[in-house]
Amino acid sequence: MTKIKIAIVDDELLFIAGMKAILEREENFEVSYTASNGSELIESFQKVDFDIDIILLDLSMPKTDGIDTLRYLCKQKISQKIIILTSHYNDSIIIKLLDEGASGFLAKNESPSEVVQTINMVHSKGFYINDYIMQLIRNRRLFASKKQIKEELSSREVEVLKLICEEFSTKEIADKLFISTRTVEGHRNKILEKTFSKNVAGLVIYAIEHGHIDVHFSKYN
Repeated sequence: MTKIKIAIVDDELLFIAGMKAILEREENFEVSYTASNGSELIESFQKVDFDIDIILLDLSMPKTDGIDTLRYLCKQKISQKIIILTSHYNDSIIIKLLDEGASGFLAKNESPSEVVQTINMVHSKGFYINDYIMQLIRNRRLFASKKQIKEELSSREVEVLKLICEEFSTKEIADKLFISTRTVEGHRNKILEKTFSKNVAGLVIYAIEHGHIDVHFSKYN
């Protein structure tokens, strides 16, 4: 079995120990790395052998906090998915960090089953948006300005965007649209560029705010 390799970045040693114990009960999880602040994590990315799939990143830490760490890593266009750890949900921060490149959120008082589900979903789908966060996105669509874009999407790009949001793989999208996987990747990259999105979660936010999809909460649970 190929295991999901996880990093935990938090300045509370007891929290790291508890989280590690919970995660390693799962056969497909392996906690391969821990750090007490963002600076340690950033330094580790400069090493060739940094083999991690998912990063659990605390928001409040000394030296370099979670927000600055997320921004730095996303600018490097890393392949790892980042799940933000927070002591309590802050509505404006959640949306901002999704825009910045976070793939999911976990409250520190979340149940172990929700932690496991979130990690599995982010690993397999690229993002996880629960009921609460989905409501925030819908509220922003209704009561705030839409996320700005660089250039309007073409009709083909809208097609690809909708299929991405419906969780189809690159190959499945290629088969449905009778195009090559390379063309699909080209469209995906162009959509990310036009919408200023950092990842799939950002594309979902854009698609909802601009009326391209109207998903039910259960779609992402």
